[in-house]
Amino acid sequence: YSIQFPRLPLGFAGSILSRPSWIVYNSGLAVILRWGSRHDELLDALRASIVNCEIAPGSRLVQDDLAARFGVSRIPLREALRTLEAEGLVVSEPNRGAVCRPLEPRDVADLYAVRVALERLACQGAAERFVDLREATAEKRRAAEAAIARADLPALIEHDCSFHAGIAQATGNGHLAQSLAGSWSQIARAMHFFFTIALYPENVWTEHEAIARAIAVGDADGAMRAVESHILHSRDAILRGLKEAYR
Repeated sequence: YSIQFPRLPLGFAGSILSRPSWIVYNSGLAVILRWGSRHDELLDALRASIVNCEIAPGSRLVQDDLAARFGVSRIPLREALRTLEAEGLVVSEPNRGAVCRPLEPRDVADLYAVRVALERLACQGAAERFVDLREATAEKRRAAEAAIARADLPALIEHDCSFHAGIAQATGNGHLAQSLAGSWSQIARAMHFFFTIALYPENVWTEHEAIARAIAVGDADGAMRAVESHILHSRDAILRGLKEAYR
């Protein structure tokens, strides 16, 4: 049977939110602030600023500055920071307080090791169900190519991540999909840190289509090999960029 991709899983660290936060972050801060409760609006806006590296990795998150920036009091801001700390985007450091989690090579390598394991499992599960993602993948590719044409990196990364999220959703395994959902914010942040429209690999969507074809015909082994190679190429490019930054 065929399946349409969902929008990106919106809950992170085990929490599924009802609002399309990723859609909103792709559209801009002004749109975010029109949706959801005040707390959720702030959480989405602050998360977006961290994910798209507008707030640089390693930066101190000074509550007075953030409160003025987002037009809120310090109480909801502290709640939002605690939530983002649970998601792994914020860390607390002695004598510095809340800090935007640094992007370090070891951390990215660990993140991608978990991602490879989960996405191999997702491909296996989807292939065992003969889920046909080919039409949805072609639609995503057209949307991604349009994002490239207008130099819209956030939209491009959203479409990329949504392809992978769709495979997990196609397994029917909610635990697997939720486990991957807990990583998307950190994966997208790593992609934002390194990739530009010019550096985005040309063959990404060709590889996506190959993965979708293998799943559709029930070739679980082929799909797992393809997705692992695909993810490791992205990981290696990001790690090369991080190692240059750390020199």
